[in-house]
Amino acid sequence: MNRHVQVFLIAIAFDLYWTLVVLFRERGLFLWLALAVLACLMLSPAHRLYALLLAAMGSGLDTLWALTGLIDFHGEALLPLWMMALWLMFATVWTHLTRTTTLPGWILTLMGTLGGPVAYIIGERLGAMTFLEPAFVVVSWMALGWLTLMLLFHIVMGRRPCDPL
Repeated sequence: MNRHVQVFLIAIAFDLYWTLVVLFRERGLFLWLALAVLACLMLSPAHRLYALLLAAMGSGLDTLWALTGLIDFHGEALLPLWMMALWLMFATVWTHLTRTTTLPGWILTLMGTLGGPVAYIIGERLGAMTFLEPAFVVVSWMALGWLTLMLLFHIVMGRRPCDPL
């Protein structure tokens, strides 16, 4: 299969997964977790480690935002399990994309920096979470967090943001 078609299909599949997780949250928790774990297990052991690291860093970032009063996930847990499943699936897909795409590292970093906060805005509109501060403040902190996350991840993966490939 053509690599561009494969990347497109993976992106569509992730968007569908993201939408279902955000819409149904706890009602499909076992399925969300099982799909994320299965997808992660499909990576090679070396790349699985990168995905797990990204998922942990992303979950930590969400926890930090919840602790500082920027966001609330409407539940008893500071970070709900459905959000951890979403992070694991995102990390798996992002690791695969980073490893296989010919896009320059700086474009991938920019995509994450812009796309991450947009996903939270949509999630907030769908009722998955609440912004506890004005949207501009929350999105600004999120953009900074996602930029830092993407830079660290790409450097750890050995794919510096300024490298063309």
